[in-house]
Amino acid sequence: MRTIASAFVLSLLLALMPAASAADPSDAPKQVFVVNTQDASVSLVDLATMKQVKRFPVGDRPYGIAVSQDGTTVAVGVEDEECVKFFSWPDFKLKGKTPIGKMFNDHIILSHDGKHVLVANFYSDNVVGIDIESMQEAFRIKDCSAPHVVKYGPLKKQAFVTCKKVTGIAVIDPDGGKLIKFIGMNVNPRSLTFSPDEKKVYFGSFWVDGFFELDVESGKVTRLFKYDPPEGAADPQEVTYHGVEMLTDKVLVAANEGRSYVDAVDVTKGTLLDRLTDVSKPCCVEKIPGTTGRFLISNIADGTLQLAELTGEGKLKSLGKAEVGKAPKRVAFLP
Repeated sequence: MRTIASAFVLSLLLALMPAASAADPSDAPKQVFVVNTQDASVSLVDLATMKQVKRFPVGDRPYGIAVSQDGTTVAVGVEDEECVKFFSWPDFKLKGKTPIGKMFNDHIILSHDGKHVLVANFYSDNVVGIDIESMQEAFRIKDCSAPHVVKYGPLKKQAFVTCKKVTGIAVIDPDGGKLIKFIGMNVNPRSLTFSPDEKKVYFGSFWVDGFFELDVESGKVTRLFKYDPPEGAADPQEVTYHGVEMLTDKVLVAANEGRSYVDAVDVTKGTLLDRLTDVSKPCCVEKIPGTTGRFLISNIADGTLQLAELTGEGKLKSLGKAEVGKAPKRVAFLP
């Protein structure tokens, strides 16, 4: 009888215990690379301790970065050498390099099937596909007009590209190696994030203390989410919202680089939920895969990578900063 009673009490206690945090599941990445754009290096950061584990020299003016699906290869765009370099992991030895030509803040991502890295090459007007095994150029998607950001939407079937010369957003099919359509607009888009169904795209621009919503089907900008800057800091500023990232099906975080804050916005209601000011010229924001509400902030002014969280109450909370290299920007997670 005592054994039965003990088992009952134990089961009752287990039922009353809080479940493991959805923000930190066991299958979420444990480490992340961040590119230090102004000290020729890449830092490896442990996400549990928010400490830099090691810093690797890669060459002058690195920018874009991607990691293969099996975690054995790290691709880094080294722009002063006009190439993408491939490093083996975990020893971080140079495996090879692929020439690109003149580069300017070229974003790099892994294709959804893991076979290629995609490079948004500003000067050639092309998105360049490189075979990750052979490290040879496989294709170019043309007519993207000075591409900068390349990013898949949540459905992973097509990718979206910000275009800087003829301003707008290109929609591309990386599998078919072709441009699907180009959406021209009067504003210069910076960063990209999406509604869960990919029908809406959100992006910042210059000189505006807000970010925009684009309807993909019609090609029309439908809303501007505009929020007042802090009191005493309302002078016009060219660099305002930079990185944007959808954290839930309703809530987006937007980093105001010039004014040093990160906003959480409910895009269904258009309401500002919270503002995080414990940041330092935040440039990029990136959701941590496999988590609910956790994301990284690249602080270019103080050389830190910051872990933050959107709470269930819609508040932003800083969870720690890792000191990395100078002007950190793009990140890539180790699987």
